[in-house]
Amino acid sequence: MTIDLLSSGPVEPEVPRSRLSHALASEWTKIRSVQSTMWTLAAMFALVLGLGLLGDSYEYGRVDGSPYLDDGLGGFIVGQIPVVALGVLVVTSEYGTGMIRTTLTAFPRRASLLAAKALVFFSLALVLGTVATGLQVLGGMVILSGQGSDPTSGQIVLAVLGGGLYLALIGLFALSVGALLRHSAGAISVMLGLLLLPFILALFMPTDWHNLLLTYSPINMSASLYGDGAGSLGGWGLLGVLAVATAAVLTAAFTALGRRDV
Repeated sequence: MTIDLLSSGPVEPEVPRSRLSHALASEWTKIRSVQSTMWTLAAMFALVLGLGLLGDSYEYGRVDGSPYLDDGLGGFIVGQIPVVALGVLVVTSEYGTGMIRTTLTAFPRRASLLAAKALVFFSLALVLGTVATGLQVLGGMVILSGQGSDPTSGQIVLAVLGGGLYLALIGLFALSVGALLRHSAGAISVMLGLLLLPFILALFMPTDWHNLLLTYSPINMSASLYGDGAGSLGGWGLLGVLAVATAAVLTAAFTALGRRDV
């Protein structure tokens, strides 16, 4: 048997098809290797855990039999800001540097790329947010145990698991806004407005609008997780509302990314 070497052309190297697993590995490498990620997450821990325990310590000896779980709420509310900023930067930092063109050239499957960013960020925020809220609630129980009505197991689960889920969802909402606007400062400004304005505007609105804005404001959602101001929906119900809103904005981000040139 003879082999005709002259008739065979150059052998093209086989290029592996880009897969979601490749995008997940790439996004995990990006998010853990960027220094700003560590600083942002450290700020989240410092605010949720540090300010929360500071609030618990301030209330030491002042509880007088009332529920004390919400004494650490201030740290949780302020701790959302670093999570929101990180969610925005996961997307917009590549647009700011122009690296998004390289990313899309290497991985042209845009829907999978955004899905990878969302999955990596959501998982990271969920785990670390749950740890931060869990440590804060545990510390608060140690500091204030016996001074007020101890929280039930259901209230603890809502504060810890619900708190971690809330931080992951609000961060994913911010990531979606970043994908829509493609501008860091603009997206962060929009998110800060969404966090604060409903609660502030509710103070100046007629009763119907006041109740509506107050109930669905992120600040009230946060308070509902700590057993305060949940309303008729309860903490888990308001988390469901946030999940639906996040899914809607994320869907819009997928649609916009698929229709744009970059």
